[in-house]
Amino acid sequence: MQYNRIVLNEPHASMEGLYDERLSFWDIDERFINDVVLKWTDWHTDYLFYGYRKESIRTVRFPYSRFIVDAERLWDDPLEAVGQGIVYKQIEGYTRFVPEEYEAHLLNLWHGHQTSLRNSLCPGALLLDCHSFPSEQSDIDICIGYNEDWSKPEKETIELAVNLFEDYGYKLGINEPYSNSETPDCPFSYQSMMLEVNKRIYMEPGSLQLKPSPAYKLSVRNLMARLLSELAK
Repeated sequence: MQYNRIVLNEPHASMEGLYDERLSFWDIDERFINDVVLKWTDWHTDYLFYGYRKESIRTVRFPYSRFIVDAERLWDDPLEAVGQGIVYKQIEGYTRFVPEEYEAHLLNLWHGHQTSLRNSLCPGALLLDCHSFPSEQSDIDICIGYNEDWSKPEKETIELAVNLFEDYGYKLGINEPYSNSETPDCPFSYQSMMLEVNKRIYMEPGSLQLKPSPAYKLSVRNLMARLLSELAK
């Protein structure tokens, strides 16, 4: 299966805005940065997913931290009940008080990202949701996620991704430990698939540094490039 266009969605790859008093409203301290922000930011996705470039591959990268606005949350997301909707209010013991007059601006940032995705997609496209996750969340190396609805990728697409990574010794999870994929509203059909990479397989422990690729298997970046080359027209 090849797609007219592939859109790489990177909603959680930035730290920007955390020290901007017009956007943040968090009580920033060393623990918040080390235990929350560094843990849950998708480090180096702009490296992992950029090994293969083509005119039909586009990238939409949200410019702010997910702790400013989570660009991938649903409108009226169920996680709003625990303070982790589009505009986070609670996480791991931290509370954020956002003045009402600023919240509308933050929600507009979410709308802007959704609009950028819609403008980048086209009929017959594949949206690839690009993420990483903390190693303590699972022993899975790579998680492939999708929705059980109109946006579910073709069987051949899922099998291509599974076989590619498993053939090189990576442990795969299907909708585990994370499930579903981003699907902005569009007046045409397209498909969507999430790829989540365990941080331990590409980052040095206790560091933000990339680790060297093991000699016995291709790097995740090289395999992502191979996957994109197979899927992009």
